[in-house]
Amino acid sequence: MASYRRRLEADLETWIAAGLVAAENRDPILATVKADRRLDAATALAAIGAFLAGAAVIAFIAANWGAIPRLVRFGMIMSAFLGSAFGAAWAAARGREVTKNLLLALSALVFAAAIGLTGQIFDIAGDPATALRAAGLGAALLAVAGRSPWTGAAAIALLLLGDGATLRGSLRGGDAPVWWATLAAPAGAALALLWRSRPLAHAAGVAAVMAVFSPPWAGEEAMRGRFLLAAVVLAGLAAAARAGRVRYGAVSADLYGWATAGGLIGFAAWGLGSEAFGVAHAVMWLALSGAVVALGRNDSEGRITALGVLSLLAAGAALLFNLGVGLLTTAAVFAGCSVVALVVAFLLRRGRPA
Repeated sequence: MASYRRRLEADLETWIAAGLVAAENRDPILATVKADRRLDAATALAAIGAFLAGAAVIAFIAANWGAIPRLVRFGMIMSAFLGSAFGAAWAAARGREVTKNLLLALSALVFAAAIGLTGQIFDIAGDPATALRAAGLGAALLAVAGRSPWTGAAAIALLLLGDGATLRGSLRGGDAPVWWATLAAPAGAALALLWRSRPLAHAAGVAAVMAVFSPPWAGEEAMRGRFLLAAVVLAGLAAAARAGRVRYGAVSADLYGWATAGGLIGFAAWGLGSEAFGVAHAVMWLALSGAVVALGRNDSEGRITALGVLSLLAAGAALLFNLGVGLLTTAAVFAGCSVVALVVAFLLRRGRPA
């Protein structure tokens, strides 16, 4: 989705040519709209360099040097963290937003390394999931304190890694985990809209999709109920993000896409494998997918349309499977549908005016 300013620029040219807006009013109107900030090549390289520096610090300190005393190693970790944090504060005081974000993100990475390496240095046993979540919470505090969306995205990533570590333990017979993705997703989405940050919006969107698969409290029915609840909640978030596109632009559109994807996944998972309402679920899934395709076309959102089409294909396969159709017949049906779709698309594009 194009930014609001770019769409407004194109619309103003059309309105001026039609005589609806005076040409001298173009610049005053555009002056009321804040221009989108784009990352140039130098800034992108600086960001990559900062994250590589953080990885280098982690890898360097992680090497268990036998010749260096433990307290010296601990002091190196703390010096790296405090140095990057105070550097971020210095950059913030001078209005250097990119430098501030880079240094805060580096601080978050060093803090994450410090949690694990402190236990290694002093032989303190710990749970990897707890360490990752503690690092995520620390990064979240840094992000809020410094209003840094990049650090917020790192915080969400660390929390999701903690969820993954806990899930791995649960699959090996541990207790059912509490997934922090269900908390990280709405918090990240709210901050993404507040700070107009697309990277943070994408991180929150990934968290929202992962939250769909939060392990159940007990039993298969609880699992299905959670899938359906997740689908309903994400559908509501998608509707809210769709309504906010005019005000929040591409950030809201990104959240719209992720919430739609999560809602479709949740609805699909709700009925898959159920013998009680397999065919009925597949039919409802087909109808929902068709509605998403129509919605994407109406909103001129290619990502929503694509999600609807993919969901249609999956729902069609589920319907054929529930009806007892063989795999070869299913393949033939989809091959025929593919040929028809390609021919129609070719004819539509051929007939489109240049």
